[in-house]
Amino acid sequence: MESVEYQKLMAEIEKLKFHNISLLTLVGLLNDEKMQEPTIHETVVTYDLSKHDLRAFTRLIQSYTGNNFALEQKALLINPVFKRTNLLAIVKSLVASGMFEAKGQEILNSYEG
Repeated sequence: MESVEYQKLMAEIEKLKFHNISLLTLVGLLNDEKMQEPTIHETVVTYDLSKHDLRAFTRLIQSYTGNNFALEQKALLINPVFKRTNLLAIVKSLVASGMFEAKGQEILNSYEG
């Protein structure tokens, strides 16, 4: 059975997540032109990605072989948040942040064609 302290801590963590996302949304609304290409830091907050999720996802990007279906399936195994639409948004933010630009652009191009 979960302790009361643990439940309180989890409730506080959820509040922080909500406030982070709310603040990011507000900043995005105020700076709409800059938020068209969010950085990976903004994306991590938006999708509540852990360090492990991000590392596993970047390894997946680095090992991309051109098979979009395999990419999507492997990404879902890392975290269910990596659905196709989110996956593409996260790849775009990696490219916008200057990380894995070549591989990221290759993936984005494969979805366009």
